[in-house]
Amino acid sequence: MALPVDGWGLELSAGTEAASAYRSGVDRMLAYEPHVAEALQEAISLDPGFALPYAQLALFHLFRGERDRARELADAGETASAGATGRERRHFAILAGVVRGQPAAGLVEEHLDECPRDAPILLNWLGGVFYGGGVEKRERMLEKFDALAPAYGDDWWFLSWHAFACHEMDQLERARELVERSLDLRRGNGQAAHAMSHVFFETRDTAGGADWLGGWLGDFPHRAGFHRHLSWHQALFLLAQGRDADALAIYDDAVRPGTGQAGDALGEVADSASLLWRCALAGAGEGFDWRAVADVAGRAFPRGANAWVDVHRAMALAALGEAVGMDELRDALRQAEERGHPTAAIVAETATALWEFAAGEYAAAADRLSAVRDQLVALGGSNAQRDVFEETLVEAHLRAGRGDEALALLDQRLARGASGRDLFRLGQVRSAKGELDAARSAFARAGEFWAGADAGSAQVGAARERSA
Repeated sequence: MALPVDGWGLELSAGTEAASAYRSGVDRMLAYEPHVAEALQEAISLDPGFALPYAQLALFHLFRGERDRARELADAGETASAGATGRERRHFAILAGVVRGQPAAGLVEEHLDECPRDAPILLNWLGGVFYGGGVEKRERMLEKFDALAPAYGDDWWFLSWHAFACHEMDQLERARELVERSLDLRRGNGQAAHAMSHVFFETRDTAGGADWLGGWLGDFPHRAGFHRHLSWHQALFLLAQGRDADALAIYDDAVRPGTGQAGDALGEVADSASLLWRCALAGAGEGFDWRAVADVAGRAFPRGANAWVDVHRAMALAALGEAVGMDELRDALRQAEERGHPTAAIVAETATALWEFAAGEYAAAADRLSAVRDQLVALGGSNAQRDVFEETLVEAHLRAGRGDEALALLDQRLARGASGRDLFRLGQVRSAKGELDAARSAFARAGEFWAGADAGSAQVGAARERSA
């Protein structure tokens, strides 16, 4: 009798009903839909000797910051894996290694060479490269997805991630074509919506992005784990248009810690911190609840263990002016560096720069951020996520009175596409240099981007006044 198969035709040593529940759980996970855990738990209940759902459910709890529960599931699955096929045992070992903090990059590569269509393992490979792939991670992502494209063909999930790899390397038209095909195949695919949001960001089409994503989110369940991150993208689009109140309303409703029913500790820290920091840079609101962000980071993640979390933890600590917490973070990072952690030193320097910026030591912050700017890609995240550090660097130069340095960065940013905020900054630089006609022109162009902005926005009002 033939064994049941997963969504990519790979055999599963499980009963038919358990295999069906597992397929549903993995499918929901890859589309970022709700009820992932329920489906995987059902697979375990139907066939306690089936190892794969234990590993996938363990990862689900790990991403929620529930490390003890994740390890319990990994241990329980270890016994079940004894009766699995060789492919399944290796699949389980890879995911369980991540849960236990012992990732095996070599085993992952070996596995994908033999089983390129093992999509959960490809996603695991992607996560390892995305958050720990070094300064050439984007090149590695695109190379891998280009190489595996023939194996996946017209697969909605693969197309969405292939598009993501393309837009990170500025192949924007190709990315749009791939993601549109993914959406044609499965409109409700959260990762395709994610990749499309990045295409809008990279092309600086914030108005188009807000319209498209706002419409798409209307049909996406609020309980879905990716709802927070997609809402973060929507808030960025609105903030870029000067619609500060709408951006902050989205933060309060869908991004801030405690709003995601599906649980997403990494997003609670990174999305919340980076959005609030951007709002502060733009002068959009005040009195933010940074304590909630710092508390999630402290509860869910050990210091010095996750570069992407730690650099956003540092934002919260800097905004709070919490010197003891910042010193503890930097001590943990020094210890991690001594153990050979590849990015601990970069995180420590970035954290210190954020502290200096929040303390008003703008020249020091600018010097420190400039020194690590080319290495920040190694911390993880996308081009859109890391843009907060470059924005902070521009602001540090401006506030330190370093017009030439700010202008050099703004020229680079505007060459990639204009934005209201960067044009406003350009106007500030030109005005400080006494180039009043050029300043008025920049402020006027900023005003065009902010045509539908909040009437009470300080920067929008200043742009309109200074363009006259």
